[in-house]
Amino acid sequence: MHHMTAPHRRRATIVAAALVPLLALTACTTGTSAKTTNSAPTDGVLTVGLLGDIGQPPDPDIYYANNGTAIIINTYEGLVQYKNDVSDVQIAPRLATSWTVSADKTVYTFTLRKGVTFHDGTPFTSAAVKVAFDRRIAVKGGAAYMVQGVKSVGTPDDLTAVVTLDAPNSAFLDELASPFGPKMESPTGLAKNAGSDNAQTYLMTQDLGTGPYELTTAQTGTRYELTRYDKYWGTISPFTTIKLPVYSDPSVLELAFDKGDVSMIAAALPSSALKKYSKTSYSTSYFLPTLQSALITVNPSKSFFSSVDARMAFMSAIDKKTLVKQVLGERSEVATTMYAKGMIGGGADKQTIAYDPSRMKSFAKTASDKKLVIGYATGNTNAQQIANILAAQLIADGLNATAETYTTSTVFGWANDPTTGPDAFIDGNNGPDGGSPYLWGHVFWDKTGGIDYFLCDNPKTDELLNQALATGDESTYVRAAAEYESTGCYLQLSYNKDWVVAQNWLTNVAKAQNLGANELDFSLLGIKK
Repeated sequence: MHHMTAPHRRRATIVAAALVPLLALTACTTGTSAKTTNSAPTDGVLTVGLLGDIGQPPDPDIYYANNGTAIIINTYEGLVQYKNDVSDVQIAPRLATSWTVSADKTVYTFTLRKGVTFHDGTPFTSAAVKVAFDRRIAVKGGAAYMVQGVKSVGTPDDLTAVVTLDAPNSAFLDELASPFGPKMESPTGLAKNAGSDNAQTYLMTQDLGTGPYELTTAQTGTRYELTRYDKYWGTISPFTTIKLPVYSDPSVLELAFDKGDVSMIAAALPSSALKKYSKTSYSTSYFLPTLQSALITVNPSKSFFSSVDARMAFMSAIDKKTLVKQVLGERSEVATTMYAKGMIGGGADKQTIAYDPSRMKSFAKTASDKKLVIGYATGNTNAQQIANILAAQLIADGLNATAETYTTSTVFGWANDPTTGPDAFIDGNNGPDGGSPYLWGHVFWDKTGGIDYFLCDNPKTDELLNQALATGDESTYVRAAAEYESTGCYLQLSYNKDWVVAQNWLTNVAKAQNLGANELDFSLLGIKK
């Protein structure tokens, strides 16, 4: 297939996990702020706290992490998006109002929205679709793979775009709906500010989108600011300015929120703060649907895990219910499927590995190699606690087990030589680029997918995923999942939610969120009357 290859597909999800860890429910903050009312702004300013810098320029063809999605989805728009405020994957209109797909899934015809203008004042027409796709290929960012299969873009008139692919792709609408999917950029603005790098320098501090806001300040590591675009075709927000200050410490961010200096925090606070914010009188906590999960993978290149028996014994020793309750808290629930929650109808992709600690106890007695390292990403205290619990369990079984931390760059380097990695890895919060099962299975289970760290690859799984990509057939995806589960390399531990804590005066929080992005469409938020 012409889709993702490892060099393209190294999204900084672990970076985001390190910056915004789903931390353990330990050392809960006691007491609540003495303040009982944090009042709504009267100056049109909404302040959204970021934990850690966004890590990459807010250029939609370069940006490929988690923390800055808030900037991308508020300044740019794609042809389609995931529907807001639902817990399952549904494609909804955005700059395209309707679309048709050929029976063989190679021709996608979009009817475009009338009266849309880019922030430079030029009209949005079908010509922009090809320009946006071409730029994405030219700048070679992480998500370039999403348009690599585009053979041509026909423009029979200003409001019709006909996208022809070089092979059937049932996941194409999901790629377009993804927060990392191609966004429409002003062809005039791109040409005018092209410089020598396809306008990459220009788009580090400004934008050329059609969204409800314009990027007006970008001070890396310090703050970002968005200004309302008053000629926006959709809902005009009550907020004229969105301030996005960057905090390096979660406790400082909490303090700013408690004082009322920050209006909202999305997907950033540690779980240790859950208890505190369930008791405050001035804020509301929202637990919103995402496609993110906590995952456990093992390394078959290590002698301990060289056999399926060893891998299955280890996976059987994992008590998912207890780990989720002890470590992850109410922002997570026990995973029961192989793909993200709700990706396959009726949960037909059921995980079948059952909790049975006796398997590892007996296997440990016969193991010639007793040494075992369980890794986790630096800064992800959540994953660290799970790794420590599992290591203690394995020591009790008679093994020499340790939990060790690894930087993000080290983790992504394992694919070059898996023998340099640990025996197992706890991924505290990760997810696919979009809502198609292909975008999950290919990324996590295929050695060319980018997040199959230890290259545990099953050719039959890859074959079935590619078949399912061409047809969209769910039963083929279910077979691919069953094939991969039989390797013993992978266990989905939990489904994770996006925890948003907001001042009580902020309304429509759930309506502003879609499960593809852990961030909100600020134009849809409101102020309590």
